[in-house]
Amino acid sequence: MKDKFLKAVDIISHIDLDMKNNYKVYRTIQDKLSLNRSSKKIEEEHITFHIFSPPKFKTKKTIIYIHGGGWVQGSIKSYSSTLKNLANTIKRNIITFNYPLAPEHPFPEGFNYCYNAVKLLFKKHQEYDIDHTDIIIMGDSAGANLATSICLKAKKTKDFKIKKEILLYPIVQTNFKRNLRFPSIEENGYNYYLTKKMIEDYLSLYLPQKEDYENKYAAPLYAKNLFGMPETFIITADLDPLRDEGYAYAKKLKRYFNKVTYYNMKETIHGFFNNPLYFKENHYIIKKIKRFVGDKIE
Repeated sequence: MKDKFLKAVDIISHIDLDMKNNYKVYRTIQDKLSLNRSSKKIEEEHITFHIFSPPKFKTKKTIIYIHGGGWVQGSIKSYSSTLKNLANTIKRNIITFNYPLAPEHPFPEGFNYCYNAVKLLFKKHQEYDIDHTDIIIMGDSAGANLATSICLKAKKTKDFKIKKEILLYPIVQTNFKRNLRFPSIEENGYNYYLTKKMIEDYLSLYLPQKEDYENKYAAPLYAKNLFGMPETFIITADLDPLRDEGYAYAKKLKRYFNKVTYYNMKETIHGFFNNPLYFKENHYIIKKIKRFVGDKIE
């Protein structure tokens, strides 16, 4: 089944999907194909928080999850099955929210929205029955970029303190033209759906101002000071063009004396965590996540 899937992915990868001009079409398709799992909703200061809680298990422990989608697509609906399963397995509340998408809301609008949403959760922790000393932030792809950028800003502002961060195949730099520093861009940038061109389209929609390509909150790998970041777990996909920059970010965090766990998941493509075909791989990754957050594995 996986071989057939990868062959189909290879065929699709060689079609110019033109994400830059067709992003609205992809949003619509994604929304139509997604099954919406129910969640508790809380609205505060024009932000709607969705809470996925483990059934028959009350806890104050929380993971804030920021969805991926190249800053251009993705939604709670398209991630609801994944987040419900994560809450059930990890036995923690998963809190998430939709954030403004590019290009209608280019950088730093989405980033600022996410930062303020996390800040609000810390401010309202008693009201929402959250253990604010044990909040973990998690995201995948562009969501991982936003998650670690939030930690980077919070380190400077001291508005709040994230205990740990979990980054699934994060995008952490912005040079995809001919970047010899990261061989995975060329190795995996043509045959596994997320192509170099698609990444460049996403970046051009998110970062219309060229000077923002060097902004540390858009490209955290470029940050000059990474001292004092949360304990970090970075997971990359072996067939992902973003694989090597994820590893580089893990190494750089370590150089600044942060505690880092890194794992590269073999035979997986970008986005595997939200792909039901990778059921066994995701079960394995969730076990590793559970170990990282410090909860007993059943």
